[in-house]
Amino acid sequence: MNLYYINIGLDYDHYIEKNNKLRYEFQQFTSFICDYFSKSIRKLKFKTDGTFNMIAIQLSEKDVNKCSIILDKVLNVELPFDLDRYEKIKGSSDFSYYLDVLEKGFLKAAEFKDIPLEYLLSEIEEFKQGGYKNEWIHKKKRFKDEDLEVTLKCCYTTYYSQLWIYIDQIHTKKNLVYSVVLQTEAGVGIHEGMYKDILVNSNAIVITDKSDTPRIKINKIKVFENLLDFEILGDKEIVELLSFNIKNNNS
Repeated sequence: MNLYYINIGLDYDHYIEKNNKLRYEFQQFTSFICDYFSKSIRKLKFKTDGTFNMIAIQLSEKDVNKCSIILDKVLNVELPFDLDRYEKIKGSSDFSYYLDVLEKGFLKAAEFKDIPLEYLLSEIEEFKQGGYKNEWIHKKKRFKDEDLEVTLKCCYTTYYSQLWIYIDQIHTKKNLVYSVVLQTEAGVGIHEGMYKDILVNSNAIVITDKSDTPRIKINKIKVFENLLDFEILGDKEIVELLSFNIKNNNS
């Protein structure tokens, strides 16, 4: 069994009753960090002793307990929650408290189970040195008959999750347009499955979701005029979800 997930959050059972708003807010602000470290640890393919595939660091203002295996293969690490420090940095680009929590959590977990401690601590430092960015290429496809190369790039921050599109002309090697085409609130699972593949037909570039349903339609003709004319497809609720505070950055 490989270590597959890293998570930090407020003690669910405690805060779901005491202050669910605070619990959810903390989850939103830290979701991009959990996503970054989860993707990172999967690349390592670290084999655990078979009792856990997730390290969950839970913070609480009540007394904390020793590490334990809970639920379905979760290595639970309890730490005290510094509410005052959190209130000072929440919603800002100061992520020092969250990374301190990760470091203390990893150190405590390593006293209980064999984990790749050195790797995880080095990843914290790399995340800092990289400017706290969680970005990756979701898909890149070349359409030679259309003279187009289309790239979908994801950007996940403490504020939102974005899908950027870059469309280049193959023979000139020039960028035609680039822009954010989807943007959701930050939070666990909100953006997942909303984009999958890139298709091109006679008059449109289409981005499909995980169910292969067209989700974004781009006017292909205008792309060659360096204009990005697109629409998000779906009912009103879906469109609002996927265009959270979005600004059209036509180039």
